[in-house]
Amino acid sequence: MPEAYIILNPQAAKGHASRKEGIITAYLNRHGWKVRIDRTAGQSDGMRLARQAVRDGRPLIIAAGGDGTVNEVVDGIYQEDIAQGGGLTLPSFGVIPIGRGNDFAYAAGIPAKTGDACARLVHGSPRDLDIGIVRGGDYPEGRCFVNGVGVGFEPLVNFRAMEFKHINGMPSYVLGLLKVLARYPQPWRIRITLDGGEYEVDTQQISICNGRRMGSAFLMGPEASLDDGLFDVTFARRPFKGLKIMSLVPLFLTGRQIRHSSFHFERTAAMTISTDAPVLPVHADGEVISYGCTGISVEMSGKKLKIMI
Repeated sequence: MPEAYIILNPQAAKGHASRKEGIITAYLNRHGWKVRIDRTAGQSDGMRLARQAVRDGRPLIIAAGGDGTVNEVVDGIYQEDIAQGGGLTLPSFGVIPIGRGNDFAYAAGIPAKTGDACARLVHGSPRDLDIGIVRGGDYPEGRCFVNGVGVGFEPLVNFRAMEFKHINGMPSYVLGLLKVLARYPQPWRIRITLDGGEYEVDTQQISICNGRRMGSAFLMGPEASLDDGLFDVTFARRPFKGLKIMSLVPLFLTGRQIRHSSFHFERTAAMTISTDAPVLPVHADGEVISYGCTGISVEMSGKKLKIMI
């Protein structure tokens, strides 16, 4: 009998995720699966539950929630492997997207409807998934991510979107965008080192993508692959003022910025970003890495998960 261990965040999607538990259990039971669901009790609890699941030898660990839940579960799996010497056979991984943005699920091709996502677990096949590590800010020892890291303008929008407690998805990000534009973000002098060279630019935005989408609608890495061992990196070559930023939004909605002359696009397996003052806002998979730091390093961990899709 197949076994599914599910870590469900009942607060995902402004609390709507808790209503999905019965749908998930009924579907998997109907298809002959043994199901155990543990609910997270607060921030970082997904990491704790995932680490325990690895110690218990669970063959399949499923994150049911948004991008933050996905991030916590992957980080827990990875950190437990490191704690045990780094030689574990990692469990398979699954996602049931019931969060605010669900950007990772979009990149992985996992359906948004709960029943359809469960069907992928039952009838799907495993695919390699790269795990990235970001170091800096609140996580000098490192935090895993699977979708992407944002530095600058886009994290500011994400942080403001989090403030809208009863608004989900794209509307929350639009409101966040308007709040950020009301106080035009000044550019930062940033030093960037990638596999392809070193750059020093005045910029407001750097995107480091394993997945294709951030912010529920913005294709920050339209050609990114989850399993090629590389990040798709895009950064603005020069700063933009508020009205100009608004005119660039359609580029990010369609992914055309990677071909635009105002942006630099490159693939890399590792990079560093630094500035002289602790001003850089950073997120990983939508989770706060820092509200203001002097820099970060990002690299592929060398580990891969098998994700069921």
